[in-house]
Amino acid sequence: MGSESRANAQQADYWTSSGGRHWVAEQQQFDHMLAAFGAEARRVLAAMPGEHVLDVGCGTATSTIAISQAVGPTGSVVGCDISPTMIDAARVRTAALSNVSFAIADAQTDDLLQAHAFDAVFSRFGVMFFADPSAAFTNIAAAVRPGGRLAFVCWQSEDANPWISMPARVMRSFTPEPVLPPADAPGPFAFADPARIEAILAATPWRGTTITPYRATLEMGGGLGLEPALQQSMGTRAAQGLREQVDDETYARAIDAVRAELAGHLDDSGAVTFPGAVWIVSAVKP
Repeated sequence: MGSESRANAQQADYWTSSGGRHWVAEQQQFDHMLAAFGAEARRVLAAMPGEHVLDVGCGTATSTIAISQAVGPTGSVVGCDISPTMIDAARVRTAALSNVSFAIADAQTDDLLQAHAFDAVFSRFGVMFFADPSAAFTNIAAAVRPGGRLAFVCWQSEDANPWISMPARVMRSFTPEPVLPPADAPGPFAFADPARIEAILAATPWRGTTITPYRATLEMGGGLGLEPALQQSMGTRAAQGLREQVDDETYARAIDAVRAELAGHLDDSGAVTFPGAVWIVSAVKP
């Protein structure tokens, strides 16, 4: 690691402990749910054979693996994540890939390998958690050659994504003191406002920012039915906050209420489906 100040210490703690463990355990379900959004962002990135790409917030390496196939044996992909839990899982998944490597790093503050080493930077839902996003994107740009590209996907507002807003609303109704973070606080919906994204990137070396809305149907719980979808919902921060504040009986009633809401979104195949709304963001380093 580079900086020991750990500007994102709270995020590091969460993604190394409960958040990271939940993601690793539910990796296949999350990957299934996010597949269309990640694929569209990679299409915009357009990684080419021989290129060297940095995957920020790589998690368990799903995007890293896909990009490694695009850049081929003459290219390379470095996945970085603040969570040792996630990186450990990523290394296991990619042990046979010679053009992939990983770094446990805070992209806001740490030295991201050699300056000007990368042709492009990618992130699938990994850049919304910085305490200082402008500092982070400035630091990331320092690792990219002139003419290098940036592409990432982030969520639109919570209200535009009922797959999470609906269960969260139900759980908060059972929570005595629900915690609602400020709109611009680090978290999955920190980049819901496209004007904020533009302002953040305008304060960095990145230029030519393009923000495009993209929508797709997502299947919760890997498309495997109601109970896997419920398990995914009950692993969120809203669910953790609920569990910490209520007794077992109240928690069980909340679970039943979430289950009932999710059941209303079962399709003919037995999958729990919702609309999903994201921004696909791209920029270039002059």
